[in-house]
Amino acid sequence: MTIESQLKELTPGTRAAALSGTWANRLGSVMELAVDETGHGLQGTYRSGVGSPHPDRVYPVTGFAVGDAFVFAVDFNPHGSVGGWTGHHVTDGDDERLVTLWHLARPVKPAAGDSELWGAVLAGADEFRRTG
Repeated sequence: MTIESQLKELTPGTRAAALSGTWANRLGSVMELAVDETGHGLQGTYRSGVGSPHPDRVYPVTGFAVGDAFVFAVDFNPHGSVGGWTGHHVTDGDDERLVTLWHLARPVKPAAGDSELWGAVLAGADEFRRTG
């Protein structure tokens, strides 16, 4: 059984909201998303508007969506971190937003204590607006 057929069995009839397209946040990050043929998988690219990345650098995005709820992750491996966003697709008239909570984690030493572990995780909230 393929992952696609397993996903269809788990959530019959609950396809992702219209998430395919271009999304930007207030910090200048731009994300291209596409919903796959199962209606649940997300793939795309992310260009960060913050941190040390070069603005032309593209990072892979992968995730899942069920209805208006979604989760996606970005591999910032060249910079030593990974990020994840969870949220909802919200439509207010012609305005479409992805309202999210996010976590960014970077590796720690194998013998790191709790304070080092939690110090290596950042968290926040963000919104992306459809730009295309």
